[in-house]
Amino acid sequence: HRMKNHHCKLTQVLNTHYVAPRRILLTGTPLQNKLPELWALLNFLLPTIFKSCSTFEQWFNAPFAMTGERVDLNEEETILIIRRLHKVLRPFLLRRLKKEVESQLPEKVEYVIKCDMSALQKILYRHMQAKGILLTDGSEKDKKGKGGAKTLMNTIMQLRKICNHPYMFQHIEESFAEHLGYSNGVINGAELYRASGKFELLDRILPKLRATNHRVLLFCQMTSLM
Repeated sequence: HRMKNHHCKLTQVLNTHYVAPRRILLTGTPLQNKLPELWALLNFLLPTIFKSCSTFEQWFNAPFAMTGERVDLNEEETILIIRRLHKVLRPFLLRRLKKEVESQLPEKVEYVIKCDMSALQKILYRHMQAKGILLTDGSEKDKKGKGGAKTLMNTIMQLRKICNHPYMFQHIEESFAEHLGYSNGVINGAELYRASGKFELLDRILPKLRATNHRVLLFCQMTSLM
């Protein structure tokens, strides 16, 4: 969805260096959060028709902003704008609803596999439950004030991170890397996935899925884990 920013480098490169007789965009949200975002998509598809963002925005806001200033719209006015947007999009949009394609999809089968935490995860999890903090260095335990401890404001979020992988805490990985003899402070190989129950389970499952020609998509709520 970088295309919805008309000033981003991707849009500028595509408009400047690529010439095509037809352009197609695939999106799950054709009506964007802001009118300029929708205009950016339409401008990419039909630049000769949707030339000016300000003109596009003024056309929809004209009944409500007589002075050209930004106004807060009530629910009825918002619905009216959405209807006008649908009329504009109709000639250029091929819409597919879930109910229209659901019959063509195989039945969804869901398996919930519970896996145990690694020994390191269990230690850190119990420590977090009891203390609400993880010590950055054992040698700093006796320092006064906040020294030696990383205050964790959102304990539940930190517990989730521990359940995903203990090395999401950099100081934990660096400490174990030094213990295992990694000079760069980064752990890889078997020591990396064995530190997490989820990763160890994946290491066992993925080769079997690949051997049976399954396709795999991994979803993750934390980009730092990826």
